Amino acid sequence: MAAGPEAFASFYTDVFGDLAGYGWSLTGDPHVGDELAQEALTRVYARWALLRDPRPYAYRTVTNLARDRWRSAARESRGLSELVDDRAVPGPDSTTLDAVRRLSAPLRDVVFLHYYADLPIDEVARVLRRPVGTVKRRLFDARAALAAALEESR
Repeated sequence: MAAGPEAFASFYTDVFGDLAGYGWSLTGDPHVGDELAQEALTRVYARWALLRDPRPYAYRTVTNLARDRWRSAARESRGLSELVDDRAVPGPDSTTLDAVRRLSAPLRDVVFLHYYADLPIDEVARVLRRPVGTVKRRLFDARAALAAALEESR
């Protein structure tokens, strides 16, 4: 990878929109998606001279940052539930995106990276540091789970 500020600026321009969209699909909030993309690209820049292929690193960083947000939100929710009467109000969750968000993390990650971030399977494998066969199997399992979930919601 070319290790200069111009090369990074070009990379930033090429990938920011896709990373922000991916972050949005993970969190459901476009502003948070932008924040995740910005933070990921800041981390890419810090390691720019060391990275051979920065794109998978950037996507992996967005994924990890989103997971950190989910964990933080879960801790906050548990803390609030101790303070407040815990009455869950069911909301509409019949959309495909809601069904994807309910998948287990391994299945959800491959769906978001492949279908929402539009990454080819081999690049999803590099981002997640998994064999291509594992990614294909997880996509197969995710599609089956989504089909069942969407059928139930009808």
